[in-house]
Amino acid sequence: MIAIYKYFLLGLIGIAYLWGNSAVAKTSSISVPKILKVDKNYNQLLTQAVPNSNIEPEVQPQENPLPLPNLNPVPEDSQPTINAPAPEEIRPSGENRTFFVQKIEVLRNTVLSSEEINSITQAVEGKNVTPKQLGEVADKITQLYLDKGYITSRAVLADQKAVNGVFQIVAIEGGIENIEIIGANKTKKSYIRSRIQLAKLDPLQKSELEDQLRLLKVDPIFKNVEATLKTGSEFGKSILEVRVTEANAFNAAVNFDNYSPPSVGSVRYGLGLAYNNLTGSGDQIYASYNRSTTGGANLYDFGYRLPVNPMNGSLQLRAAINDYRITDSEFADLNIEGNSELYEISYRQPLIRSTREEFALSLGFAFRNGQTFLDNEPQRFGFGPDDDGVSRTSVVKFGQDYIKRDPRGAWTGRSQFSLGTGLFDATENDSPNPDGQFVSWLGQAQRVQRLSDDNLLIFRLDLQLTPNSLLPSEQFVAGGGQTLRGYRQNVLYGDNGLRFSIEDRIAVMRNKAGIPTLQVAPFFDFGTIWNHADNPNKFPREESLSSLGLGLLWQPIPGLNTRLDYAVPLVNIRDRGDNLQDDGFHFSINYTTSRF
Repeated sequence: MIAIYKYFLLGLIGIAYLWGNSAVAKTSSISVPKILKVDKNYNQLLTQAVPNSNIEPEVQPQENPLPLPNLNPVPEDSQPTINAPAPEEIRPSGENRTFFVQKIEVLRNTVLSSEEINSITQAVEGKNVTPKQLGEVADKITQLYLDKGYITSRAVLADQKAVNGVFQIVAIEGGIENIEIIGANKTKKSYIRSRIQLAKLDPLQKSELEDQLRLLKVDPIFKNVEATLKTGSEFGKSILEVRVTEANAFNAAVNFDNYSPPSVGSVRYGLGLAYNNLTGSGDQIYASYNRSTTGGANLYDFGYRLPVNPMNGSLQLRAAINDYRITDSEFADLNIEGNSELYEISYRQPLIRSTREEFALSLGFAFRNGQTFLDNEPQRFGFGPDDDGVSRTSVVKFGQDYIKRDPRGAWTGRSQFSLGTGLFDATENDSPNPDGQFVSWLGQAQRVQRLSDDNLLIFRLDLQLTPNSLLPSEQFVAGGGQTLRGYRQNVLYGDNGLRFSIEDRIAVMRNKAGIPTLQVAPFFDFGTIWNHADNPNKFPREESLSSLGLGLLWQPIPGLNTRLDYAVPLVNIRDRGDNLQDDGFHFSINYTTSRF
């Protein structure tokens, strides 16, 4: 079977090569730890079989800046046309007649500072000036508004008679009197309007409005968002017409990879379904199923997310039900099985949200229940679960995440504090055995750096720290195609751990739209783990591993992403098997329907 996979992967590389040449020619726990005296490898096999779903997925910021919607007619170098009568100028008899200006007052201004205004008005105060020169003062104040992005604001000379040489200029700070929404057939108009109103609309500030429109455009429920400013009912007032094109609500994804532990079958396939905007409020319901080809792992995941405010504060519900069976040929006859259930509720609230950066806090509660069996009889393995192999955790989670984009890349950070409680009969043991009462912290950081148009450097760092002995479901894991290439899935697991990787993605070919279709990616991976000193569950192998390798990323058509990695382990392990993962090969094929 392994030989078949190797030939398959070599064939995949060959197809990518031929495709690329053609393009150039045309377009240049279960927690499984009564103690059973069995082979010590059982604990290892079972722990590897259960991915730690408490560890957040790899941090993945967008590698490109958010797309910009059309804001018409508000281009960078102009302002919208407002059909309104021009202000009446001071025109005393005689165009060349002068007036003595003692002081100029600017009325109704809420935007410009007194220093900014004085820098203009002081040039004519205490002097004799012509009507034209007074008009130029108003024009310069108008330009200050425009320079700050207040594109519908201006300053005009008041119709007046000067008293004691005091002249008045009136600031007309233009705003939006109404938002008209076109094309929202399913989406509630209040969903769109409330997000636009986060911008400064009275007076109207261009960049803030554009920012909210960009955020709307990248919302998965929309295919496109455009906006137009129209003349309002009075001078200085405008109507914002927003035209949206709703995206296809149904999305599907299929995957095929070898990102599963060999003990339950290393190769897996899966299907994911999602339906966006179920109630017209930007919500999403999703379900996914993954199964290993040996039948050793069956993973079900269901979730629902509901935005509850314009800043995209969201409530999320999730349930994950997993069944495992050891199918490794050496231990399959023992009929070792397990199951786990996870139920989670969380709330995430962005405090800062723009196209350039986002900072959010989250609070959640997760209940997990798992049990292991030997020949259909409840059985525990290792220290932690009770005599029937049952382990439970009830965990309060407090998280913070941040992303900052700049012209050369993006920074992403995530932090999560977990507090294990005794709620819902969580596992409780005497020290030093691990149980459900614990404190841990997980930190993640990533930098995506654009070295050139064809070269993207990616740094990733994950770190977990805890002062407690942890149940396997809460431990830090490393190993496999998503964390530590060159080694089998979940080869390392412990209370504390660190993962680091650096990858250089080099674009070899692009399509007509300029999107990379073929990339090579040399990389270095490192992982290390360590347990609490009193944890009775000991390590079966080396505590620090590293590898060097090369990846191939191929996107022959939009939505179809394939990846093949080969890594050479820099540290050998004693129990390396004959699985494809143990040979350093990792692959994935994913196809996702486009929201367009």
